[in-house]
Amino acid sequence: MDEPIVKSLNTKDRISRCIDWLKEQNNPKKLSLQNKNDIQFIIETNAHRKKFFLTAEDDATVPVGVGEVELEPRNVPVQKLRHERLCLECEWPSCREFFSNYVMFQAHVRMHISDVHITKMDGNVFYHCLWDVCGHKSSDRDQIIRHINYHAYHAKLLAIGFNARATLKLERCKKDSTKRNQLPPLLGDHCCMWYRCTQYFDSIQDFLDHVQTHIASCSRGQVVCSWAGCGAVFVEKSQLSRHMRAHTLERLIACYHCGTHFALNRKLSDHLLRQNVDPSAGHKCSICGEFFASDYLLREHVRRHVSCYACSLCDMSQPTPADLAHHVRYRHMASEDVRRHACPDCDYKAVTKYDLRAHIKIHNRKRKKSSDSDSDCEVKKQKNTRKYICHICPDNKPTIFARGTYLTTHLVKVHGAQWPCGHSRFRYQKSEDGMFRLTTTRFEVLEVSKKIVNGCRGPNATLSNKYEFNIRKVADCTATAPTRYEISIRNGLRPTDSQENTIKKIYKEEQNTKSDTGRKEIKKKKSLKRKLSLGKDRRRKNSQ
Repeated sequence: MDEPIVKSLNTKDRISRCIDWLKEQNNPKKLSLQNKNDIQFIIETNAHRKKFFLTAEDDATVPVGVGEVELEPRNVPVQKLRHERLCLECEWPSCREFFSNYVMFQAHVRMHISDVHITKMDGNVFYHCLWDVCGHKSSDRDQIIRHINYHAYHAKLLAIGFNARATLKLERCKKDSTKRNQLPPLLGDHCCMWYRCTQYFDSIQDFLDHVQTHIASCSRGQVVCSWAGCGAVFVEKSQLSRHMRAHTLERLIACYHCGTHFALNRKLSDHLLRQNVDPSAGHKCSICGEFFASDYLLREHVRRHVSCYACSLCDMSQPTPADLAHHVRYRHMASEDVRRHACPDCDYKAVTKYDLRAHIKIHNRKRKKSSDSDSDCEVKKQKNTRKYICHICPDNKPTIFARGTYLTTHLVKVHGAQWPCGHSRFRYQKSEDGMFRLTTTRFEVLEVSKKIVNGCRGPNATLSNKYEFNIRKVADCTATAPTRYEISIRNGLRPTDSQENTIKKIYKEEQNTKSDTGRKEIKKKKSLKRKLSLGKDRRRKNSQ
């Protein structure tokens, strides 16, 4: 088993290094700068010391405590980044062991399942995870087992991301590290939904290894995804294995600092590049003026400015289907059908949990004392520096406001402006002179613009989700198609036999076209291989 890279420092050197660091931090010149890294906050716990080391923007460094292991990222080839020279750290309290063998590390983490903290509250038993910076608790014992097994998998992703710092030459993450070990909710067992497979797993790694056996058992040639509801066709098994990550939610790497895990190395690189943008060397968006670290991130951002989906109930258009569903939920659905998240302090009900958390902050502000910290004052000053200017008023007598709501009131009452049907407010963007002006243009796909101009007649009636439906099974599932159901409105018109026959014909044609496209791709690849082999044979003959 490979040992982790450890810097050889004796006890005296460590103590002297700690003393030098404390002297440097207690320097009056440095303390007068109001550095955001408070020394007393840093040295309280090991987790905060790690956070300081990874987010410090000055020349200060945090020495390793006496008896602690100082790690350095290892430069591993990209092809072997996920398997070789991993330093897996168990972050359970009073453990802190290191492993290089992932199988042994999984077995070690499973031993901590019996060490969970158990409490009783109101007659219910709760299991608390003691993993560093986690804080998860659950009343379900099976869920806490899945949770601790996921920590082993997440620790592997963190180890891969740690070595990726040297291999991929990544930038430094600036996000909060106090939530690096908080995992996604695992409410149920990891269920394999492959055709005619009903196995369940409490370990995500066992689940992923099991799915790989299904991929390996696929026949050569036309590789079909038999996951429930899919039926996608591929040429090679490697394409199917990449596709299966969308079903299994498998991740390949994680940010060592904040703990966010990703399915691709490029996603981690983009995650870090977004936080380290140099305006002088960055790529600027010509629409909103925002800077980006790479041309790829700029192209992804520009797509957010172009609306490709039109609302059938008003003049609104959105860039993605998720944004369009969000618009319909807020603008066209009845409030009693949508607002399901109630506030514990008042009668307010929110549409989403995010809105509820934002609303609860209002109650928390009222409970706070009037005295704010210096950092809060700085943030308030920065927020108040925004200036909104009216684009209709003459240039010699500009009308400037400190808030966008004041400019909105001015545009409505003085100039009689109105936002289009479907929009909830005016939107402002920053100009080259630093002033915020009204956004008067909207970028749309030509088809969407024609649809809005020709088809929209103003807002329709409010939608409702109080309909009752009849569900009837039409066809059983197969290896390439899911179980199909027919859904119709109760007390409504059911499709006739001729309509059912046409629906079945259309479905069969779709399945045939899928199989035909897969066969065509296979034929193309085989013809390319033949051409390459013929070209090699000709070169050999010519060389002879």
